[in-house]
Amino acid sequence: MKSLAGSFRRTFYSSVAVLLAVLLSSCALLDPAYEKPAVHLVKIAPLSSRGLEQRFRVDLKIINPNRSGLSVSGMSYTLKLNGEKVVKGVTGQISEIPPYSETIVQVEASTNILAGLRLISSLLNKPGRELHYELETKLRSGWWPLPINIIESGDIALPQ
Repeated sequence: MKSLAGSFRRTFYSSVAVLLAVLLSSCALLDPAYEKPAVHLVKIAPLSSRGLEQRFRVDLKIINPNRSGLSVSGMSYTLKLNGEKVVKGVTGQISEIPPYSETIVQVEASTNILAGLRLISSLLNKPGRELHYELETKLRSGWWPLPINIIESGDIALPQ
């Protein structure tokens, strides 16, 4: 009886180990040649406002530098200006991005009015005319449980 239970347990654990190995080996994120996608802010345009909320249309360029298609099941994004979260949004409407290609995705986002006011206040009180931006994007890819975190940052010189 003990031998049968031990044999079943070994077979079960071996089957689980083989299944995990197959799943992990088929995952593009574990490919040694895998390169993280890039997301760039292309354009931001105001839409109609509702109460204290301002809506924007945001154009994001998603670049897939890999040999397999990038299946995006969802995405969240936050734009910070001088450290303040100003624009935030989510979308689940992205078609697969072919290998070695890029696509522009148009999404909507809303602004945090208080963060916007703090940003304006800091710009008025600062002698420097440079605006630091940070675009943080989290892509959900297919069945993979963890998001792909992508951060793009830089400085924008404001006109004098």
